Amino acid sequence: MYISQAINKIIQHEPILFTTPGHSGGKGVLPEYKEIVGKKIFKADLSELEGLDNLQNPSGIIKNALVRASEIYGTKNTFYLVNGSTSGIIALMLATVSRGGEVLISRNAHKSVINALVLSGAQPVWVNPEWETNWNIPSCVNPEKIRQKLDKNPDIKAVWVTSPTYEGVVTDIESISKICKEKDVLLIVDEAHGALWNFSEKLPVSSIHLGADACVQSLHKTGSCLTQGAVLHLSHNSGVNLEKLTQCLNIVNTTSPSYLILSSIEASIEYLNSTEGRQNLDGLINNIEEIKFFTNMNIGISFLESNENCQHDPTKLFMGLNNISGYDLSDVLFKKFNIEVELDNSKGILVLTGIGTTRKKLEKFAFSLIKAEKMLQKSQNEPALTPFIEAEVVYSPADAFYKKSKKIEVSRAVGLVAKETIVNYPPGISLIIAGEIIKSEHLEFFGDRKEIDVILD
Repeated sequence: MYISQAINKIIQHEPILFTTPGHSGGKGVLPEYKEIVGKKIFKADLSELEGLDNLQNPSGIIKNALVRASEIYGTKNTFYLVNGSTSGIIALMLATVSRGGEVLISRNAHKSVINALVLSGAQPVWVNPEWETNWNIPSCVNPEKIRQKLDKNPDIKAVWVTSPTYEGVVTDIESISKICKEKDVLLIVDEAHGALWNFSEKLPVSSIHLGADACVQSLHKTGSCLTQGAVLHLSHNSGVNLEKLTQCLNIVNTTSPSYLILSSIEASIEYLNSTEGRQNLDGLINNIEEIKFFTNMNIGISFLESNENCQHDPTKLFMGLNNISGYDLSDVLFKKFNIEVELDNSKGILVLTGIGTTRKKLEKFAFSLIKAEKMLQKSQNEPALTPFIEAEVVYSPADAFYKKSKKIEVSRAVGLVAKETIVNYPPGISLIIAGEIIKSEHLEFFGDRKEIDVILD
């Protein structure tokens, strides 16, 4: 491992540092904090010293690590992201769509895509994904809807799809890719939650091998990387301008990248690609299937699965108990069993697994789930709701950002133009986006919100 070995070499050499960071290997640090996180972390927290290269202009160990990553993933180029997939998303938007240019985006896009629209000045055209009424979650994007939008909006420069969704629903990227190539538009995929896909045949195929021009993956979400570590891939036939993308990455990435994160990205990729890593990943998937079977034999539980329209990532367990709210189930699991799940809604809970999820951990969850079911009272199922209300766009997010505004009561906002973007988080899906007209249908999703920022014309 190029970066990790270089860091270790410097630690062993014990140079006398008059450089950033100011703690200089762990001096002047609050003792209680050092006790919590450990001493060695400060030794490895280095800046661009001799031999450590520079992420903004790699020519040594970082360049070697990127070439190695590209070989492992089978890509034209792979970039390390120390600001999370968010930085890759923003850089891709800046590099592929000019100010005022149109980009087709699935409405379940993460809020970082909305922020990218503000920064780039791009004009969004929205396409709604299907809605999974049994679970009250967004599903996959119908390729024919993409075709229809492209036919209706011939000036679109790029298509932006989220796959998998937060809950693991996978869109037919291969079909969408063929449509994009017919129309000569770029296909960018937010694959943040698909970081394990390249390392097991039991998982969906990464979009980068299905015709997408580029994708981002958050290694920290399901790999063994430190938080914020992610990668951006360009396919061998990518139409994304490499020079411009590199420039945009340098704009959005910090000029003081954490070598702890950089080295953990490298280590995570190497582990996932190792024999042990691949075996553990396949073992995780097998364990998940056994746990699902076991719980199903003991209680009336349902799981989100693949169907004729959409594939599903098995490492993301979205599940529900009959006539029991996901909110109530999540609450009991946390308060009684010290188990914290990723997401809950009226229909169920989302349990995320990753390369570090052990069989013992899954078994503990399964036994706790069975006990929790007996503690909960059944309730009437809530009706299915869809937050994908047809948008009426008055201003682009970038134009709306610079408009004057004022806060008013939500009840008085119907018919006015939103200044702010209202996001259901997690997973960061936008209910209404800045520059759109607020409709009465939106109000039922505002919850306890009392005020909203609206544009003054």
